[in-house]
Amino acid sequence: MDLDNYLLKNSKEEEISSIIKSLANAAIRISATIRTIKPQKSILNNDTKLNSDGDIQKPLDIISDEILISFLEKSPAAGYASEEQEGYIDFKNNNNFIVFADPLDGSSNIDVNVSIGTIFSIMSKNNLPLEKAFIQNGSHQKSSGFFVYGPQTTLFITLGIGTTLFALDEKQDKFVLIKDNINIPEITNEFSINASYRRFWDSATLQYINECQSGESGSRNKNFGMRWVGSLVADASRIFNRGGIFLYPSDMREKYKNGRLRLTYEANPIAFLVEQANGEATDGHQNILNLEVNNLHQRTPLIFGSKEEVIEYKKSYSNS
Repeated sequence: MDLDNYLLKNSKEEEISSIIKSLANAAIRISATIRTIKPQKSILNNDTKLNSDGDIQKPLDIISDEILISFLEKSPAAGYASEEQEGYIDFKNNNNFIVFADPLDGSSNIDVNVSIGTIFSIMSKNNLPLEKAFIQNGSHQKSSGFFVYGPQTTLFITLGIGTTLFALDEKQDKFVLIKDNINIPEITNEFSINASYRRFWDSATLQYINECQSGESGSRNKNFGMRWVGSLVADASRIFNRGGIFLYPSDMREKYKNGRLRLTYEANPIAFLVEQANGEATDGHQNILNLEVNNLHQRTPLIFGSKEEVIEYKKSYSNS
């Protein structure tokens, strides 16, 4: 089954289906652009500037954002908010759904040929003016997903009825169904964290990681392995495929005391997918989808994956 037929069968909203098709077509264009661009020129470090949140913005981030806009402005989307834009874009229509996106997550890894991707979320306006619609919490999402540009171009997506995996058939330029109703294993022995920031972690995160690293002789009575790619879509893909827990906690650095990842562009879409795959996503205290949104570029800690480990991590906070 291809994506079009899947949407025809499972989506109750024609506007949402049309927006997803536009996102898929944009992703096909982005994937092709990544594969054909000359790597030593416009995607590396020679021509950079800062985006609205102070992060380094490479030309390919901007190109990907422009591609998304070019497809979405012809879709039924009422508006678009992007990690690469300071504010939202009003498409000046009376339609019901808005789109959030991280156009090229993990782009700093492209020069070492690591998988990168596009993360997106679709939300109802709920009869709100756009400026208020864009700061609803994640529980109002109608669909979310991410495309991965790697050895294959893949799509993880939810319509609120489970999480599904598609892969791009490049001969037909269509996404075809690979696996429906993905289920993240509740029990795992693998964690994913950037250990180089250990000296900045709070006591709860240190406690949890120390317990994992203590192995069979520790309180957890089992050995853990560690994996860290440094590309959210790549790390998330692994967890959807074989389980695990991903941790990007807040830390003592001033810029990241409220977390590193963006709530609206990264955490909310991933959390919706995770919950629909029988996993859990938290900031350590609250469910990600219940977090209040104060601004489009708000940061948050993000811990997600196998339920048992997310619960154990939250216990570390309750005990600290």
